[in-house]
Amino acid sequence: MQQPFESWSLSSLPVPPRSQLYSLQPVGVGTGMVESLTGYVARLAEAHTVSVGDLVGRLLSDLASPKGGLVTAGAKAARVDGHGFRACSYAINGVTDRTATWVDSLEAATTRRDLRCLTLLPFRYALPDHLFRPRRAWCMLCFEQWRANGQIVYEPLLWAIAPASHCTVHARPLDSICRHCARNLSPLGVFSRPGYCELCDGWLGESDADRKQAHSGSATTEEQVWSSTQVEGLLAMLPSVDPVAARESFRRSLIAYLDQVTGGNVLALAQHIRCSHSILQNWLEGARVPRLETLLRTCQFLNVPASSLFAPSGPTPAHFVAAKESFALAGNRGVSPSRHASEIRQALLVALEEPAPRSLSEVARSLGYTNTERLYQADRELCHGIAARHRQSGRSHWWRKPGATRICEAAKLKEILEQSLKSDRPTSAHQIAVNLGYSNDGYVHQKYPELCRAIGEKIALAKQDEPDKMRRVLEDALHEHPAPTLSKLSGRLGYSSSNVLRAHEPDLCEQLSARHRSHVIERRADLERRAAAALSESPAPSLLDVCKRLCSASAGSGESALPLR
Repeated sequence: MQQPFESWSLSSLPVPPRSQLYSLQPVGVGTGMVESLTGYVARLAEAHTVSVGDLVGRLLSDLASPKGGLVTAGAKAARVDGHGFRACSYAINGVTDRTATWVDSLEAATTRRDLRCLTLLPFRYALPDHLFRPRRAWCMLCFEQWRANGQIVYEPLLWAIAPASHCTVHARPLDSICRHCARNLSPLGVFSRPGYCELCDGWLGESDADRKQAHSGSATTEEQVWSSTQVEGLLAMLPSVDPVAARESFRRSLIAYLDQVTGGNVLALAQHIRCSHSILQNWLEGARVPRLETLLRTCQFLNVPASSLFAPSGPTPAHFVAAKESFALAGNRGVSPSRHASEIRQALLVALEEPAPRSLSEVARSLGYTNTERLYQADRELCHGIAARHRQSGRSHWWRKPGATRICEAAKLKEILEQSLKSDRPTSAHQIAVNLGYSNDGYVHQKYPELCRAIGEKIALAKQDEPDKMRRVLEDALHEHPAPTLSKLSGRLGYSSSNVLRAHEPDLCEQLSARHRSHVIERRADLERRAAAALSESPAPSLLDVCKRLCSASAGSGESALPLR
């Protein structure tokens, strides 16, 4: 029996989407040695056999991105047929809008969705800017080892971060000067290549003949390697970090260490980690975040990994044990001891009878206290007697001596406090004291405690409404034309920067930024059309006249003029 012929299906198969560039897989995502975005760009350019300048200036910059291009039209126009790219710093690996623009452009060109893990964008609201070293850095031993083993030669993000000054694999300082031409290199230059000098094209790895010389460098301390290891731990977390939740995770973890290590004593923890009380309080309230160097120093004093501060589940019991042991070994560093009121009262009686009068602060310090609050709690009358005796001795501060001119009369001070309490936006007692010239607000609180307490309660009540007010202002701003900048909105709300807005309402802030960028692009295109129309005039107007026209047109429309680039 004759076998039937093989049948072929003539239906067309679905074609998956194609990327404009190779979908090059980044190295080390999810590890401490994850590749940097700057290194990925250099490796992507090498894979296409083009320079970084041509890749960025002639392709990536032309991709449509809601956050703007990587190279401006003005930079391209500066040189005929030029790509317009200039050397970049490590900042494009960071936490800014510029970083997000690079990530969006590269992901659009490669169809990848994991390139933000090559930057610190996941820690956008948990770490401030200024994280990177100014010049390119590398480990020559790592380069040589990777090439010898046939591995991919790349540049880890760890090497770009300033506090990570040492290679964690070889426990040696990172290199920053080319051993062939003895020059510093840009983090991402026009001709950058992974493992090679962009200036002389020399191999940056270490050869066998130079190995001995490389090991004769500066000595490496355990502390320096420890800092690099902690940064490595943070980078390993990048794929799992929620940008918005990371800031709150840090705050909750810090509060957990505060409760477990010092029993809620903020002053004790501040002294232990060598930090001021006010700054630590701001961290605990979520108002500020520490610089990376400060964060690492805090973890070093607590003897815990930096990653424990950002873990969604918080520190582990082992971390708490290590922190408690560190605190116990460091000693109390002058933290107020626990004394019975009768013991304090006896010490006050002795101080009251001493031939040479001492100030109440001196008595407090002799008992191990950092202030006089506990002494007043034990016996207020004795404290007043010691203070009065010290004033009469002539050894007190000049403003307490007889005949001294008061900074502010009591009646006037009371009037100022009452006016603040009646105001819709009251000024705090501390700020009033500073404005009047007092070194602190102790006298104001002591003289008028009820008024100060009422002002504090009114300010606290107003702060409770701030998130709702902030959201209303941002939502109303979305309907404005043109859309205001976040800096302008921050000024309306009384903030010095837009960081608070971004921390509380990141989605609304992103929408406003996108609207403002769109408006800037439209305005710039309109001004360019007006400027181009002047080319057809005869005689041709001067550049100054054209600028005046454009400024007049902008003023007539009620909008600020934009720079032509």
